[in-house]
Amino acid sequence: MYVQTLLARGLRGDIGRGWGLKVHHSASIVGRAASATRAKLPVCMIRLACGIVIGCALTGLALREAAAQVPFSSFQPVRQMEAAKPLARDVDSPPAVSQRLDGTAFFVDDLGHMLTARHAVADCARIVISKEGRAVAARVVALAASDIALIKVPRTLGLAAVFPRASASVANDMVFAEAYDRLKPMLAHGGSLGNAFVDTTLRDPEHLVLRSNVTFGTSGAPVLDSRGLVEGVVSRRTTIDRVLAVDAAHAKSFLAAHGVRFQEDDRPQMSGTASRAHRAASISARVTCLQQ
Repeated sequence: MYVQTLLARGLRGDIGRGWGLKVHHSASIVGRAASATRAKLPVCMIRLACGIVIGCALTGLALREAAAQVPFSSFQPVRQMEAAKPLARDVDSPPAVSQRLDGTAFFVDDLGHMLTARHAVADCARIVISKEGRAVAARVVALAASDIALIKVPRTLGLAAVFPRASASVANDMVFAEAYDRLKPMLAHGGSLGNAFVDTTLRDPEHLVLRSNVTFGTSGAPVLDSRGLVEGVVSRRTTIDRVLAVDAAHAKSFLAAHGVRFQEDDRPQMSGTASRAHRAASISARVTCLQQ
């Protein structure tokens, strides 16, 4: 725009007058038109050259003034952000967690060994045991195909479970099994004697079949009989009211195979009218599987 304006002014003689280039001409002398045209040619060339030089100078000045008003170029902030990127991943940061699974586990000795369901601790980035406001990390010791797992924490929190020397569960025997997270509100209302029944209509060589409506979070919970002894470990629900639990015989064999010295006794661990929910709360805890 500056160049076009200056060129126009140069051709009109404005720039020439501004620089002292005065040219006298007269269009009223018709007879001398040819000679006047030849006389104007050098003047026009001078005006054009001056217009170009001055236009370029003014254009450069205007661009410098416009640039001086912009503190940073549009690309500079991008370069600054790239320089601030970390060059390596922070290995001390906790792993990104995509899924959290909560279940139940219970102590089987005084050294921190616990039983739970295999699917509750398989493929975990971290395993955390929580009980009464305390949380400790756990590690997997062994996994069984029958859907039980042996894990370990630094020390036992609470009491260790006791298994029967021989299973005494019969058809329709009332037992108790519940998720650890549901025990506290249950105890606030007085506890419970039982919430499931042994179902012998379906036979399973490794599992105790229960009629129960327990839901998520109960995987790995102990199944307690009327004496407070562990008759099984909750595995999974097959129908809306049927639950499978790995029976005490297979659970004890699994523990013995991995050198865990568990307690066996046929004597009651609680009075006949005591709440089995209290007994479950004393031996169990929440197990949390953090998966990446």
